[in-house]
Amino acid sequence: MTNSERIILNGLIDSRLEIAWKRLDENTAYQEQCREQEKSGERAEELLHKLTKDERIAIRRHYEGETAKTSFELNEAYIQGLRDCVKTLAFLGAFSAEASL
Repeated sequence: MTNSERIILNGLIDSRLEIAWKRLDENTAYQEQCREQEKSGERAEELLHKLTKDERIAIRRHYEGETAKTSFELNEAYIQGLRDCVKTLAFLGAFSAEASL
């Protein structure tokens, strides 16, 4: 994928994220998960403060790296899903001049 294609796809992804955030805001299971994460986050912070500063930094860097890695993975999965969708639509003839909507 070229850099310009990636820029275009990232713009599309960003526009779709707004819709996804709206759907998540309306999802009660997601809201409950957020509440649980907040509770467990408070407990994790209590435990982290029992460690030395260097140990806390090492653990935080690890989890920040995991979050960044997951973000890359989800972004690539989204792009692959978009590619698969376009290929499927092309296979079904949705882009042919004969297709009517």
